[in-house]
Amino acid sequence: MYKSVLLLLIAALLAPMAFGGPDQASVEYREKVAALEQGDVSGHYLLGLWCRQQGLSDEARLQFDKVISLSPDHRGARRELGYERSDGRWLTHDEAMRAKGLVLHDGAWMLPEEVERLLLPAIEKKKLKAEQVRVRKLLKTMQAGEPRVERMAVKALDGIEDRYKVEPMSYALRYPAENVRVFVAGELGRIKDQRALRPLIYRSLVDPSEPVRNATLAAVVNFGDPNTVAPYIKALGSPNQSVRINAAKAVGELGDIRGVEYLVYHLSAHGGGVGTRSHIYLANQLSFIQDFDVEVAQTAFIADPIVGIIQEGMVLDVKVISTSREADILERRVIRHSLKKLTSEDFGEDATAWAKWWVENKEDLLAEAD
Repeated sequence: MYKSVLLLLIAALLAPMAFGGPDQASVEYREKVAALEQGDVSGHYLLGLWCRQQGLSDEARLQFDKVISLSPDHRGARRELGYERSDGRWLTHDEAMRAKGLVLHDGAWMLPEEVERLLLPAIEKKKLKAEQVRVRKLLKTMQAGEPRVERMAVKALDGIEDRYKVEPMSYALRYPAENVRVFVAGELGRIKDQRALRPLIYRSLVDPSEPVRNATLAAVVNFGDPNTVAPYIKALGSPNQSVRINAAKAVGELGDIRGVEYLVYHLSAHGGGVGTRSHIYLANQLSFIQDFDVEVAQTAFIADPIVGIIQEGMVLDVKVISTSREADILERRVIRHSLKKLTSEDFGEDATAWAKWWVENKEDLLAEAD
């Protein structure tokens, strides 16, 4: 037994020697730190990224903290540490969630309305359910499209508290009747309950009816939420062209200058720009027998014809404007309109000119937005 214990102790002592001593990444980290010059912001930031890749999370955080101490507004380091920018200030994740109007409940961030509903007493839950059923019935009566019935339903809905309308009206955005979808979009935009924001954004992108898309987008804009541009920017990359067109329009309507960069990118991706030059050669070519190369072989004559060629024609310098379908032209037109609305500039569909203008003005515009 003692012999076995002794062997285990010897193995434990020799283990570091067998694997080359201390962890190599930690050794390399210390060497990199020693090589850094004092006040080297970029050096500390790059070292922090390297530490992340090597799994040295504590060292990475130390380097990013150092970057912030030297350059408090360094975006890369702030984001690596989980900060978010809001109203010109850098906030921690929890602070950013609270700034968005969310509250922490049982370990999850929720809308206050959601928490309130979870905490409702039994009697209030019963009333909530009854009122929501009433709202649904009134909305279904509106689907017939009869003006008198619709007016009566709207009047009855006016007598119901807004907090009971949100969920049934959000669901009613799926109803087949266009008049109902337009009506509830207006109501949800007036109420401005955060629970309705997501379905409104979705319908503004995919609804087959233009009046409904316009109504839901107007409701989204009425919320005034600075985060609503994000889902529309994401939708710009949709494989569905109709969704991309609706998203491009929405980015312009929201008026968020951050959308310019993404619109410029998608203008370039879908055929924008000055185009490249090429050449077309148009010619006529005529071949004729110019002469014969005659040889005598074993008393036989061999005549090899010499062929001459006459060419005439012209070379045209051309520029490829587009190889797009009509829908692509419409998409670029919508992107251009949104860019004009956001910037008050107009470079047509020249993505190169738009990109140059954005690079020159980006910092000032984003600073004003913050």
